[in-house]
Parts: sequence; structure tokens; C-alpha cells
Amino acid sequence: MSEQNKTRITVAQADYSRKFVKNIFLQRVIFFGLIIFIWQTIVFFEIYPQYLLPSPLKVLHTLLFGFFEASYTQAICESLRRVIFGYVLASSVGVFCGLLIARYRFFDNTIGASLTALQSIPSVAWVPLALLWFGISEAAVLFIVVLEAFIPSALGTRTGVHTIPKEIIRAAQALGACSLDLYIRVIFPSIIPNLISSLRLSWAFAWRALIAGELFVSGFGIGQQLELARSLGDMAQVISMIVIIAIFGYITDELVFRNLEKRVQRVWGFN
Repeated sequence: MSEQNKTRITVAQADYSRKFVKNIFLQRVIFFGLIIFIWQTIVFFEIYPQYLLPSPLKVLHTLLFGFFEASYTQAICESLRRVIFGYVLASSVGVFCGLLIARYRFFDNTIGASLTALQSIPSVAWVPLALLWFGISEAAVLFIVVLEAFIPSALGTRTGVHTIPKEIIRAAQALGACSLDLYIRVIFPSIIPNLISSLRLSWAFAWRALIAGELFVSGFGIGQQLELARSLGDMAQVISMIVIIAIFGYITDELVFRNLEKRVQRVWGFN
């Protein structure tokens, strides 16, 4: 083989490698394909019994049965209704609270410090308190969701206000902006990038809190279906519910919040 042909092959291989590195979809397909292959290998050699680790095909069959014959769709709709309502309420109150904390040092030293401490508490830890206060009801789930989603949005808003250069605030005030006008024209537009990131984090906290709350209360939802499958020892349904949770988390984060975050960063000149 001539030296010129070797060079062409080397260049072609380099181009293929660069395309593979840039092709995120292909990388993910290969990655998840490898996980399923390892999973099926473990099942094939019976490293774990079938009742503890069902095969990927059985989990797929359970998913299809759940959507077409059982009530998975209804459970998903119920969970989405709860989490969207709690998320919107928590985000609205959180943004207002974050602006208040950033504006007054007293609230920052008291409420702000408390929110930072509360953020480290996992959502499951709030379940006993919610059950004692609200009983085994939907209100207990909403309490956990609102509490968990409220904290990141409030802290993110406060951080966004604190990162605004003081020169911009002073310049706006010198030009006549004051009070509400200052927030509408300067502060709020300036914190939009930080706000989108905090709202994205709030959604992740709300989604996890929802599942944690639904595991322990009555009603109908993804968490209740997961707990029912656990009590029946149906591992195929348990894994199916986990897959559904992961898929919805990926869809909302990747297709909604990540795209919105990139668009905002592009408009604000960060990209």
C-alpha cells in the first residue's frame, strides 16, 4: 500500500472518530445498549434469580402491558398533575421570596440562612412530618413537593440578584429608576439566566419529592404504583416504574429546561 493511501485511510479514520465524538445520540445509544447487554448477560447466567432481576424483555413486556392494558397512563397523568401544580406554586413563591431575601439583609441573615440549611435535608425526611400534619392525603404530597421545589428557586433568585454588578444598579438609579421600575427594567431581566438554572434544579427536586411522597400516601400515581409493585414482589413492575421516572426526568430536563437554558444564554450573550 502506497504512502498516499495510508495517509488517506488515517485521515478517514480521524474524521470518523471526530464524527463519533460529536454524535451524542450515537454515543448514548451505544452506552445504553451496553448496559442492556450486561443486564441480559447477568440474567442469562442467573447471577441473580429472575424474581429479583427480571430480563429486559420481561420489563419491556410489563411496560407495554401497563400502558395498553393496565393504568400506567392514568398514574402518570395523576403524578404530573400533582408535580406541575406544586412546582408552579413553589417557583412563584420562591422567586418572590428570593427577591425579598436579596433586597433586605435581615431576611437574608434569617430566612436565607435557614433555606441553605433546609436544602441539605432529603425529601424523604419530610414525609413523617407531612403525614402527621396532613394525614395520608394528597395535601401531604403537595407539601413535600412545594417545600423541596421552593428552596432552589428562592436561593437561585437570591444568587442571581447578588451577582448583578452594583454599577448597573447605581447607573439605573441615577437615570431615575426606582423601586418597582428598577426591578422590572434592570434586576429581573438581569437574573433570567440564573433564574432558569434554578427553576431547572427546582423541577428535579420537585420530581424526586413527588415520588418520595407518593410512596407513603394513598391515591393513584407513579409512586403508588411503585409501592404496590414492591408489596406484591413484582420486580418487573418496579423496574418499569423506575424506567418511567427516569424517562420523564430526562425528557423534561433535556428537551425543556436545557433547551430553554441554552436559548436564554444565547440571547443574553453567554454563548
